[in-house]
Amino acid sequence: MKKIIILLILIIILLVPALHKLTGDLPPAWFVGKFSDSLIGRVSGGITVSFYFIVFLELLGPIFLLISLIQLLRNKKYKATLSIGFINYYLLFLTLTFGSFLVQDYDNGFKDFIYFVGILIIDKLYFSDTKNELSD
Repeated sequence: MKKIIILLILIIILLVPALHKLTGDLPPAWFVGKFSDSLIGRVSGGITVSFYFIVFLELLGPIFLLISLIQLLRNKKYKATLSIGFINYYLLFLTLTFGSFLVQDYDNGFKDFIYFVGILIIDKLYFSDTKNELSD
């Protein structure tokens, strides 16, 4: 039961922000303003590509975790799709942390890092075959 609840929470953590992003301006003014003076803003189309990449990861992760959840409920093998989902989350929070530090938003970068560490701990404690190791 714990795994089901954890997967539902992880799905919500990314799916809701992705849906909010998709229902507004693409990319939103706050995103353009935040990154316009950064390295991303200096690359032609960099801001738009970065925003869509983030939204893509925010949608892809929950999709794989939702597939894993369905497989888990049906007593099917779910580790492969679960692994892809977690890797997606790692890439997303790595991207968000990099972006925050790129524009010197260290408070937000620290929050993104905490999300990264939280996802890593959840992965290793509840879904890994090796429960005592936090590294590969």
